[in-house]
Amino acid sequence: MRVAVINLTGGGISGGYSRYLAAILPRLSLSHDIAEILCASPSSLKTETWLPFSPKTKFTICNPFRFMKHRPEPRLTLELDDFSPDVIFVPLERCMRYRDVPVVTMLQNMAPLSGISAASGALDKVKHFVQAFEARLAVKSAAAVIAPTEYVRNFLTKIWGLKEDKVITVNYGSDPLPESVRPTGGLNDEPFPGQFVLTAGSIEVYRGIEDLIQVMVPLKKIFPGLKLLVAGGARSGTQSYFQKLKKFAGQLELANNIIWLGNLPAEELSWCYLNCAAFTMTSRVESFGLVALEAMAHGCNCISATSACLPEIFKDSALYYAPGNVAALEKALLEVLKRDPTEQARFKAMAVKRASLFSWDICAEKTVAALVKAAKK
Repeated sequence: MRVAVINLTGGGISGGYSRYLAAILPRLSLSHDIAEILCASPSSLKTETWLPFSPKTKFTICNPFRFMKHRPEPRLTLELDDFSPDVIFVPLERCMRYRDVPVVTMLQNMAPLSGISAASGALDKVKHFVQAFEARLAVKSAAAVIAPTEYVRNFLTKIWGLKEDKVITVNYGSDPLPESVRPTGGLNDEPFPGQFVLTAGSIEVYRGIEDLIQVMVPLKKIFPGLKLLVAGGARSGTQSYFQKLKKFAGQLELANNIIWLGNLPAEELSWCYLNCAAFTMTSRVESFGLVALEAMAHGCNCISATSACLPEIFKDSALYYAPGNVAALEKALLEVLKRDPTEQARFKAMAVKRASLFSWDICAEKTVAALVKAAKK
């Protein structure tokens, strides 16, 4: 089977999507069911410089995603004609049509589809409308759709009406822990290990970071040295929202209690996971939430919002609170921060065990099965 993997991004790439590609493509190339892979990406991604080498994989360039452009550009069409794929895999919710070759797509971003406030400003609202429109076209026209969680699968089948046998749930996998290095920027001598709460992920409206900012007001009275570390950057469309968060923190006199770390290398983020007193995820919606898996793999004592699909990922390795309920979040954080070493170790073991159930090898096997099934249609 010959597989064309088309990365129809707008020209950029998120940390979660790049980790997905780095984990899944080498494993697809190891499958006996796959003879060759053609991986097409916008030139700005430079995928051939950071994706692991495989003799089965050839890299090429495609145009970035553009609204209502559902067929490959002439140059890519010629390359596909020469490659003659049996199936096309688009690991994003983007519509692609090429000859009569079946397409398998994947729904990775639930924020524009969930009805939850996720846009920052008028331009971002337009962008989310376009994403939702294209996502519906993509899943309707695809031969098969991969959903990273049961929440996404249920959305597609029960809300959007896709046939049950068209959608397959394929969880992401857990990565080996990288080397741990204290962040070189943003941190001086403080905070010390065990004296900070951590949250991670790109700064988006739907991530609900306001909850953590507000809860720091009562927490700093009980734990005067406690800091909140926010790992993750803001894209151009959410810069105004990011500034509002910092202004809000300043109004609450928390400027010295919150450290905005921006995007961190994996080894520096690993240090934060390993040394935090608590990891907290406040998202209003996620399709999976790789940072949740990362936190558990590092053995963090976790608190999570009850938002979809987070309880599906954390299960019993986290305490939960209703998103927006700051009093409930304070109660959960106090419980975690007051745990003795024995309790901390018990929850650490639970988190690591839970993370170990998520495998990139299984993810690849199920993805290959979906591609084979689609290719035979």
